[in-house]
Amino acid sequence: MTKLLPVTAYTIRRLLRHYQGQLRSVVAEGACLVADPEIDLNAVLESLYLDEDEIRVQVAEIEKLMMTYQLLLKAGAKEQATAIEDQILWILGLKHLTTKTANAAPAMP
Repeated sequence: MTKLLPVTAYTIRRLLRHYQGQLRSVVAEGACLVADPEIDLNAVLESLYLDEDEIRVQVAEIEKLMMTYQLLLKAGAKEQATAIEDQILWILGLKHLTTKTANAAPAMP
């Protein structure tokens, strides 16, 4: 079974802690394990992607994204790094809760 590297799992756990309360599952409730800072992330992937080949593909994609993420952080490219975070979270069945900002709607006269 293909598994995430320990450093990758550690970094994802840090992201999950950072965004705790700001994420929601995009999978039907009860259909799979939901990623959180304390759960085995490999078990989450196994519950999301039932086929061994698909798990392997997703783990490889996360590892590739994580390398890019680390390089972007070192380069100070925070906006691009945040986009990579979103891709990693999506693979894990999560997305950010949408929040309305003052710019979302025009001001009333």
